Amino acid sequence: MALTAISPSPPSTNNNGNSPSVTSSDVVDVDYYRKGVKYLIDNSKDMKILPPEFVLPLPEAESPSLAICGSIPVIDLSGLNGPVEQRLATIHAISSACAEWGFFRVSNHGIKISVMDEMLKAVEEFFNLPLEEKMRYASEDVMDPVRYGTSLNTSRKHTLHWRDFLRHYGGPVPHSYDLWPDNPPCYRRIAKDYLEEVWQLAIKIFGAISGGLGVDTKYIERSLGEGTQIIAANFYPPCPEPNKTLGLAAHSDHGGLTVLMDNGINGLQIKHNQTWLSVPHIPGTFVVNLGDYLEILSNGRYKSVEHRAVVNAERTRISVAVGHGPEMTAIVQPAGPLLKENSESKYRPIIYKEYIRGQQSTTKRGKSALHEIVTSSHSK
Repeated sequence: MALTAISPSPPSTNNNGNSPSVTSSDVVDVDYYRKGVKYLIDNSKDMKILPPEFVLPLPEAESPSLAICGSIPVIDLSGLNGPVEQRLATIHAISSACAEWGFFRVSNHGIKISVMDEMLKAVEEFFNLPLEEKMRYASEDVMDPVRYGTSLNTSRKHTLHWRDFLRHYGGPVPHSYDLWPDNPPCYRRIAKDYLEEVWQLAIKIFGAISGGLGVDTKYIERSLGEGTQIIAANFYPPCPEPNKTLGLAAHSDHGGLTVLMDNGINGLQIKHNQTWLSVPHIPGTFVVNLGDYLEILSNGRYKSVEHRAVVNAERTRISVAVGHGPEMTAIVQPAGPLLKENSESKYRPIIYKEYIRGQQSTTKRGKSALHEIVTSSHSK
């Protein structure tokens, strides 16, 4: 599939004829921002004020700096390979985390730290490429198999967010492999190896979650069919006024499970009991969170949870999030075994591809896409 590149219009040159530069007082064509936040920073003078296009109307109570430091459950996955009692205790711990938090951290997950570091390095090298290389993958279509972009995924008009991203499909059968970035030269090999290992990790966790729901341990894995895996590599440069914007607005994920790692710079915040918590980095671990697909499949027993990315003034944060859901043609609906006699489904059935398209295209965030398919008898 051919990808459509965007041809931005740069600001005019300065009075002394040097290369274009941007200050907070410049009037900049919107297309200029489509080149990405990194390009904006690299071609700016010492930026002290956040460009108005990035200033978000955040209520004071939602200010990133007001989030309290918190800790999500940490689960040792080696217990899944232990004696029956240990395995059941680990499944119970995962089930409790799914019901009470929607987020947990996993240790002893079986993926070497060297593999994690290699993936982070390859992602960093991609974002450090010349703009022309990255713009080869620029696209307005949220469903394109490979996309480079900035701010939110949607091309609809919205207040900009302090983020550049690379998204593409993976999965056990990576049909789009030949479309993945070929620069840096190592990227395809490293990403393929990494995504294969993360897929196996997700399947292991899906098995534990199935057990916690009281269904066959292969139930969720079977529901995926061929499955859909999407990687979102995010680049958050230092921001001149980090408390006035976000790297990524509050949202829930559309898939079943997202497996996240970062480069050690804090920036993840989650909403727990209506309070924003900052989740500190723990080396060598992954953050795992539930997406809308699992909330639907569990008929609301487990909840996807809103989370956001905040930025800072000193250091670049890089995160690599890998989402796992069913195949695109799957009908998303509650699991039959979980619907008791006389109980109703809380969610209308929907084709997964259409759910993704709707969730990714809108400028609304939070859990708006999920609220759209709540049945009338369960809507608030």
